[in-house]
Amino acid sequence: MATLRESITVETPIETAFDYTADFANIEQWDPGVSSSAARSAEPPALGSTYDLKYRFGGRETPMVYEITELERPHRVVFSGRGTMVDAVDTIEFSRKDDSTVVTYTAELTFKGLLKLLEPFMGGRLDKIGKEAVAGLERELRRLSVG
Repeated sequence: MATLRESITVETPIETAFDYTADFANIEQWDPGVSSSAARSAEPPALGSTYDLKYRFGGRETPMVYEITELERPHRVVFSGRGTMVDAVDTIEFSRKDDSTVVTYTAELTFKGLLKLLEPFMGGRLDKIGKEAVAGLERELRRLSVG
């Protein structure tokens, strides 16, 4: 299993940061590895909400289905994802620090098939993917705090 962990600090209110991030339909706006994302229902994010995502990986798009398995507004949301090449658990935690919000994103990836054999050689690439995603999240949350 590979684990990615990144933290950012933004001046966005914790509730705003949480609500935006907990709606995984927004992930394509901030994660450059996601080519599309959509909620399966029009309801606000809740325990059991599911999302269809397509990831770009190795020159291909691969579908994944994510489900919210834990939701503690405005402090924590956990998504469990299943795909043909990888399963993932994404934990996003929010805390207040002075007038800012600290967002910590942890992704635990379990590769399948051939990717499982290649995992020991993907460390640098995975780190880059994680850093790009969190940088995109930081950009979008900063935009929310200005708008």
